[in-house]
Amino acid sequence: MKLVTQTVLVFVEGRSEKVYEVDLCEVGAGRFVVNFRYGKKGAALKDGSKTVAPVSRAEADRVFEKLVSTKVEQGYVREAEAEAARLRAQDATARATASAAARSAGRPADAA
Repeated sequence: MKLVTQTVLVFVEGRSEKVYEVDLCEVGAGRFVVNFRYGKKGAALKDGSKTVAPVSRAEADRVFEKLVSTKVEQGYVREAEAEAARLRAQDATARATASAAARSAGRPADAA
């Protein structure tokens, strides 16, 4: 099996970080499969396939792109963009913590 292309997606929310990897692989002359792996970053990933049998390159490309776009719509970002997502999640957590502390101290949230 020859890896043709791979996309690694990351979902960051709070302190949680999930990974979703999508592979397009050639398994024979003109026959391709689309496989995926997912789970918490650093843990063993679960795997599966979006193609029950080898398909043409055009069909494999369609399945690959549809899977990636669906995950992006669900909030995943490409691995290269993951650091920005981590920073946004940290900032949102810090704002929520400051707001909660302000409320418990009886101050308006924007005064924190």
